[in-house]
Amino acid sequence: MEKILSQFNIDAMVFGAIVASVILAFVLVVVIFSVRYKGQYEKIADLGERLKEREEKILLLEESLREVQILNATQLQEIGQYQDLEARYKAEKAKVEEQLALAKERIDTQREKIADLEAKRAELEAHLHNTRDNLAKANEEIENVRKRNEFWVEQLSELRTKYEAIKSKLRKYEG
Repeated sequence: MEKILSQFNIDAMVFGAIVASVILAFVLVVVIFSVRYKGQYEKIADLGERLKEREEKILLLEESLREVQILNATQLQEIGQYQDLEARYKAEKAKVEEQLALAKERIDTQREKIADLEAKRAELEAHLHNTRDNLAKANEEIENVRKRNEFWVEQLSELRTKYEAIKSKLRKYEG
């Protein structure tokens, strides 16, 4: 080694310093790479943990997605049922509206009939009133006629009596 040192004219101390610097540089490079490797390893471990967390989250999300899909399917079934109910409701509503329209027509017809009957009733009441008035007049007339008849019956009775008296007188005179 001394030959090498003498050939390059390097002192042992300088050579030692160079070797120490190289070793120190090598150690420093090893330390730097170790620190970097350790940092990278920690990052890899951290990323691994994050990856596991993300995978767990993904699993949870997939499970949630399945539940949501099941819920969605259930909701779609319910929506279908509601749509069926709505269709039935609309059909029933249309029937009821049709029946209501028919009922209104019948009511209008019945109202017209009632109005006609009311008019006829009023006419019949007026006719009845006139008939009662006429009956009262007829009864009054009958009463007057009866009184006249009674008067004439009395007159006839008196005439008969007189006739019978005259007839009896005539028989007396004749006989």
